[in-house]
Amino acid sequence: MTDVPFRWNLARREQLGSLVAGEPVQLWPGFVDELRECCARVLAMAGDSGLVFVGRSPESLFDYLSGAFAGTSREDRCVLLNVSMRDQSAEEIERESPEALRAIHRQLRALRLSPAELASGARPTAFVDFLFQGQTFGHLVGLLAHWAAREGVDFAAVRRRLRLVGITERTKNSPNTWRWYQRLPWAAAFPRSALRSVSVPYRFWTGLADDQKKVARTHPPRAWGAEDALTPPRDPAHVEALRFALALHERGRERAERERLAAALAARPEMRNAWLRGLVLELRRG
Repeated sequence: MTDVPFRWNLARREQLGSLVAGEPVQLWPGFVDELRECCARVLAMAGDSGLVFVGRSPESLFDYLSGAFAGTSREDRCVLLNVSMRDQSAEEIERESPEALRAIHRQLRALRLSPAELASGARPTAFVDFLFQGQTFGHLVGLLAHWAAREGVDFAAVRRRLRLVGITERTKNSPNTWRWYQRLPWAAAFPRSALRSVSVPYRFWTGLADDQKKVARTHPPRAWGAEDALTPPRDPAHVEALRFALALHERGRERAERERLAAALAARPEMRNAWLRGLVLELRRG
């Protein structure tokens, strides 16, 4: 897909060549445990939806689940949407660079995430991201609304098919706790059932959202449509991230790890739903 920023396809190990040669990356067991639990909760909160991981922060969730879902009916349910738009709305981008807006439309269309496709999809679509103040989700929803209006698509129909799952830092629960789905103006247009929150330990949140080296390049509006976004990064930091991502992908494919993920899902109260019981059975069958 030439309109989508380049990222290595971990399922095609033969294409990675010498970039991943040598001893495999050793994964810290505690990190894998936290990642598995986070993924199980994201899956439960997203419901029977397609999963769109927004930006680069959720790369590890995408890599692990892509491995776990390989060979299952959910093999094509995970999409990585490499886009960074925390600081600019669609209207601001259009004023400053109309070509950038056209480029992000092409990227979303290539991933089958245009407003018309979201509204008419066979299942809902869940956007998943590490959430700090909610600007990325807000601007992404605004981008889709702006685009829908231009194409004559009923955005209410789009909104009915969207789920938003925000991964947040775990804090003490109190009446004064800041809850993004209660405080952000754009969230008021969604039913509460469409806005879900997954809290994780601070160390895990900041490790993935802030500190972790990423496989893909960052992709803010100034890079939308740029030719170098379509070429593979080969500098040491990106290669290190690629090796780590491959280790996560291959861990997700392991039969024992799929059983652990199935057990984490089976412990969720959402197990009462037929779709989740079906997923657990698929994972246990390997």
